[in-house]
Amino acid sequence: MLNGFRVITSGVVLGAILLSGCNNSAGPDEAQQEKSPVMNENPDSNLGETQNAEVIKKGVGDVIQSIKGLESEISTEADSEKIQEKGKEISSAWDSIEKQVEDEYPDWYERIEKNLYPLIGESGNPDKDLAKIKRLSEATKEDLQLFLEEVK
Repeated sequence: MLNGFRVITSGVVLGAILLSGCNNSAGPDEAQQEKSPVMNENPDSNLGETQNAEVIKKGVGDVIQSIKGLESEISTEADSEKIQEKGKEISSAWDSIEKQVEDEYPDWYERIEKNLYPLIGESGNPDKDLAKIKRLSEATKEDLQLFLEEVK
């Protein structure tokens, strides 16, 4: 009986040693990790940059459309609440791409925001200066159109 116990105990210890040794070998996950960096070093792979550019272009298009909606509102009835709503829409559209533009195109970011933020602010002002809103919206649209030509 004592001999059987030793055999079983020895088998368990030996099995544990063998299993712990298995954890030190490179498994399929580590092999994949070694291959991944090589695959990502492809100089022709600009997919991330292309996707960012497309997101920025779409976002800028959304901002321009929102500004056009604001201009339309100004030229028709100049309803104060609707103008404020359009200003919020412009702000929201810009917020969706603002960080990317700031990170990738810092000079354009500064240029665009010189007119954009005053435009948003004036659209939310209770005593709206419609001439100022019109001037700021035209300047902002022009900057955004020029910026679109730079985004690749």
